[in-house]
Amino acid sequence: MTESFDHYASGLRDLEIQLQEAVAVSEKIKGQPAGTWSEIWGSILHTRVILNASSLTQIIEAATAQTAGSQLLDHFSVASIARTAMEAGVMALYVTDPTADAEDFEMRRKVFLLHDTCHRTRMFKPGQQQNAAVKEMRDMYRKKISELSAELEAMPNFSALPDEARSRILGGRDFYVGGVRGALKLIGWDRDEYEFYESYFSSYVHSMPVSFLRVEEHKIDFGTISDFQYALCGTALYAVVGTLERTTARMRNFG
Repeated sequence: MTESFDHYASGLRDLEIQLQEAVAVSEKIKGQPAGTWSEIWGSILHTRVILNASSLTQIIEAATAQTAGSQLLDHFSVASIARTAMEAGVMALYVTDPTADAEDFEMRRKVFLLHDTCHRTRMFKPGQQQNAAVKEMRDMYRKKISELSAELEAMPNFSALPDEARSRILGGRDFYVGGVRGALKLIGWDRDEYEFYESYFSSYVHSMPVSFLRVEEHKIDFGTISDFQYALCGTALYAVVGTLERTTARMRNFG
C-alpha cells in the first residue's frame, strides 16, 4: 500500500470514530426541549456536518467496495462535500459562540435576516419582468431590507463596527460580522488552515482548471482509484474529522 492509501485509511478510521461520538451527542440533544435560537441553529448545523460526513464515507466506500477496473470514485463530490462540511462547522461555532451576550446575538441575528433578504431579492430579480407576483414580492423584500438596515444602524454595537464592516453588511455582502476571517478569529479556527482547505476544495466545487488539468498526470481513469484520489480523500476526511471534533465538543455544552 502507498502513503496516500494509508493517509486515506487513517482518515476514514478517525472519521468513523468522530461520527459515532457526534451522533451520540446529537441524539442526546434531540430528546430535550427546544432551547434558544443559538442552541437550535447549532444543533441543525451540527447535524448537517454529520450528514456531510456520512455522505462522504458512502461515496468513497461505494467505490472502494468494487474491484479494480470498476471503481468509479467521484472525488469531485468528495472535495465539494468536505468544503460544505467545513463551512457548516464554522457557522455552527459562530452561532453558538459562548462569548456573545444577548445584544451581540441579536445583532448577528439581524445580520442573518438582512443577508437572507438581500439574497432573496437578487435571486428573484430575473423573474420580475415576466411575473407581477415576483415583482410584488421583491418590492416587499426591498422594504424589509430598509427596515432591517435601520434597526441595525440603531444598535450601539453595530455602530461601533468599522465603516467597511458596516458597509459590507448593509450591502448584503457579509453574513458574518467581520466577514469569514472575523468569524474564524472569533471561534479560534486557524485562518491559514481553513483558507488552505477552502482554496483547495473550492477548485472542485467551481470546476476550476486545477480540478481537471492534471487528470493524466494523476492517473485518473475512473476505473481504478489512483494514488492521487486516495490522497485527496484522505485530505477531505481529515478536514471533516477536525470539523466534527470542534462542533461536537461545542454541542456537548447543550447536552
